[in-house]
Amino acid sequence: RGAPARRVGGGTRSISQLSVLAPDHVGRTTQSRPRLYWYINPGFRNGVRFRLAPVGATPPLLEILLPPQPNGGIQYLDLEQYNVSLEPGTHYEWGVMLEPFAHQRLPPLLSRGLLMVDDSAPALGLAPTLERPYLAAQQGYWYDAVDWISRRIEAEPPGTALRLQRASLIEQGGLHSAALYEREMTQTGR
Repeated sequence: RGAPARRVGGGTRSISQLSVLAPDHVGRTTQSRPRLYWYINPGFRNGVRFRLAPVGATPPLLEILLPPQPNGGIQYLDLEQYNVSLEPGTHYEWGVMLEPFAHQRLPPLLSRGLLMVDDSAPALGLAPTLERPYLAAQQGYWYDAVDWISRRIEAEPPGTALRLQRASLIEQGGLHSAALYEREMTQTGR
């Protein structure tokens, strides 16, 4: 879409320890209150600071410190729970950062992505449930595709085939560590 690459990861793209599940350009959604997903490598005991703001604006719409998730994996924040609505056509920057410990000398891990609500999309929500993630991805609605497949994983555990589908989707977005984690979860049956 001609927008500059804007996903910033918490490490190299191939060995990322913290990654927002976002494309490397402005990702689109049809939802004014989407769920936003990220991957965190298992083992971290830091809190996660989530931040969302219109590009170039302060203060943020939402900034919150979430409790540590030492099991890692795919995490999300649902804007619906925080009563935060996004305006169509506005570009938003969102991100997650591992909150540093007092004794930590290295800079904190940080990952950011861009997002825009596009409410001119065809009614993707009216498509059959099994087809929604694929239609959303084909039409460039990254956040909807990730969300719909993730909600199906929650509703249909253990969801091995669904996890493999999500792994393929996020790998197409260049998020190899998160995709590898998803594939490993299918082998352990989680």
